Amino acid sequence: MTILVVIAVLAAVLASVARGVYRDGPLEPDAPTEQGSKATVQVLTDLGVDVQTGRHTDDAVEALHAGRTVLVTAPSELSGQQLTALADAHEDDGGQLVLVQPDFATLSYVTTGISPTGSVRSATDLTAGPGCGDLAHGARQVHVPGAEGLREPASVYRTADGAEGCFDSGDGSLVAAEDGIIVLGSADLLTNAGIAEAENSALVLNVLGESGELTWYVPSAGDPMGSSGQSLVGYLPDWAGPVALWILTAGVIAVVALGRRFGPVVVEPLPVTVRPQELVLGRARLLQRSDARDAAAISLRSATSTRLADRLGLRHESALDGLLAALAPHTDRSPEQLRTLLGPTPVTTDEDLVRLAQDLDRLEKEIDR
Repeated sequence: MTILVVIAVLAAVLASVARGVYRDGPLEPDAPTEQGSKATVQVLTDLGVDVQTGRHTDDAVEALHAGRTVLVTAPSELSGQQLTALADAHEDDGGQLVLVQPDFATLSYVTTGISPTGSVRSATDLTAGPGCGDLAHGARQVHVPGAEGLREPASVYRTADGAEGCFDSGDGSLVAAEDGIIVLGSADLLTNAGIAEAENSALVLNVLGESGELTWYVPSAGDPMGSSGQSLVGYLPDWAGPVALWILTAGVIAVVALGRRFGPVVVEPLPVTVRPQELVLGRARLLQRSDARDAAAISLRSATSTRLADRLGLRHESALDGLLAALAPHTDRSPEQLRTLLGPTPVTTDEDLVRLAQDLDRLEKEIDR
């Protein structure tokens, strides 16, 4: 067993040496796998763009202060503190901020003019419309893989307050921009597998290489400012906590003020004994008030059938035909009369119900003789 473990470790080491050392993951700049982005970074470098990799929020903030373009590969994984730091740095120094497939909560920290409005679930080519202008960045058509994408369907965004969109699909745009913030609605535009599709490369390379300086920011779990993911509570504003506490306090006061006042504890001896006659009479009155004659008839017939079956030595669950056959030798009634009496014959009036009870009683007395 030890030999097999050693061989497996050596094989893993040799494979790593043969392919080179790199981090593999979505949009990792050194990863040559389909989900990585080594091809994009390599072409940008060949074009003379200074590409640096950052894994902490401080790296991205410093890059924005320096006027560099900052690509955030997973903005939806950032905490509110991280997003606020990026938004402040962008507003102060004007470095371009590129966000890859951000969600609604993420965008609320950095812009008010761009918001998600849907997704592209089928693989398709999106064309740059005549109103795109420079936002198309030289691309006439881009391709998205639909639900099979790196982060499932591509997102499209609604624009307002001076924001612009391009590569429209339905009510939204795959690419949106406002005041130095660019939103790319599909992570697959940047992957090794997707960069070669349609004119994805023209869009991506022109967006990222426009300033000549690019910081490729991959959020890391080890970021001192970050967390593994942003919870919904983290997106709430600072005043939400005091307001929630005030509402809770007001609710408790209202419950205490308006709650029912209970009297003193009443001691009641238990168990309470109820005579069977009272139960029978109570059920009968309920049936009478609701005019449930059929229910009363079913109850009478069921009780009579059970008692007759006991006297004749039959099982309680025996079918009606079996009970009728057992009753035949003990009564002068015909099988049709017995079936009418014990079967599901409708009862329409109170007189019929009383007559049924009397007939059932007489039948039991006949069997007892």
